[in-house]
Amino acid sequence: MNADLIYTYKNILEALGIQFLLINKNLDNLDELDYKFRSSLYDNFDYETILKDVIKEEKTSPVLFFKDDFNLNYCFFELPSVIQEEYKAKYAILGPVIYRFITQMDLDEIMEEHHFPLSISKDLLEFYNRIPSLPTHDFWISLLMPLLKPLFGSNNDYHFIDIAQDIVNKKKEKTYDLAENPDHTSFQAVADRYKAEDAMLAAVINGNTDLAVELYHRFRQFNISPRTPDNLRNVKNFLIIFNTNLRRAADTAQIHPYYIDNLSREFAIRIESTNNVSQLESLSITMLRRYCMLVHNYSTKNYSSIIKKCIEKIRFEYNEHITLDSLASYLAITPSYLSVQFKKETSQTITDYIQNVRLEHAILLLNSTSDSIQEIASLCGFPDSNYFTRVFKKKKGLTPKEYRKHII
Repeated sequence: MNADLIYTYKNILEALGIQFLLINKNLDNLDELDYKFRSSLYDNFDYETILKDVIKEEKTSPVLFFKDDFNLNYCFFELPSVIQEEYKAKYAILGPVIYRFITQMDLDEIMEEHHFPLSISKDLLEFYNRIPSLPTHDFWISLLMPLLKPLFGSNNDYHFIDIAQDIVNKKKEKTYDLAENPDHTSFQAVADRYKAEDAMLAAVINGNTDLAVELYHRFRQFNISPRTPDNLRNVKNFLIIFNTNLRRAADTAQIHPYYIDNLSREFAIRIESTNNVSQLESLSITMLRRYCMLVHNYSTKNYSSIIKKCIEKIRFEYNEHITLDSLASYLAITPSYLSVQFKKETSQTITDYIQNVRLEHAILLLNSTSDSIQEIASLCGFPDSNYFTRVFKKKKGLTPKEYRKHII
């Protein structure tokens, strides 16, 4: 049970962009504590200086929350002995997280306290941009409670320690030298951010909504430095770029430009007309879902050029008189070849596909207008309302009239 809980919560936190680090008894992978940030800044940095005080304090409490000299916050505990062998680990460290975005003033203070040269500032900023930001320390604790209570009970015996000054003092004693080329950290942070974004866009290209949303949350854990002092403008600028990237992903999925342009324009207008930051931030998920739906419903990337043209013809002229013969003539191929190839690539007959496209539009009109059944049949390319009703009942199990009553 405990092993399953660790595995589940590890996946949950990592989906939020929060590290769940399992440390073996030899502390071999302790440099991953801060994504190897200190090891890129200093020559031969000893990470055990950070953990020694924490392990010493562990005797007073099974769970410790601690803050280090970079204002990074962690949760530390020793794994229950019954699962240490299974995970090949003795300790768990969750984090780092910060409790608010790091301002320029914060950066200046950290730079001064650590006696960093000005050349480190960009590196430092990029590092903080990859650290998840939580509202408060209490929020951090409440986030971890579903994991900590089953492991250690509900007596809330969780201690907080600030080891920042101890680390600073020990660094003075050991005198760590700055590395000659510390820019690796900023390069790596930027590379990781783009990698996360590319993974999210790949999910959009495949029309995988759930995966795209999950990867979006990981991508957004990388904070992007504000371009202007105006937060509203910064959020709008992000969404404009986001809309452009989603548009390109849809294009890669071989969606017809007509559909991409309609959706892209809709969101461009909504972005500029919305002046509430929280509404804009929630809009990003809506955008992601809508583009994924667009790809799922309209992508032709797995079809041959002939079938792509056939599908586009049907989708754009669904309300006109379309037959197998007319489509074959348009494509300059024989009806028999088109029929066989269409069924082979889409697993549908042309007649079924035409009917399904028409029904999509009919359902939209039934949901959003008060047009009569006869008017909807005509607008969607059905020759008469009786035929429309028969097809609708066959495909949906209800007549159009019954469907409309059902949704009211």
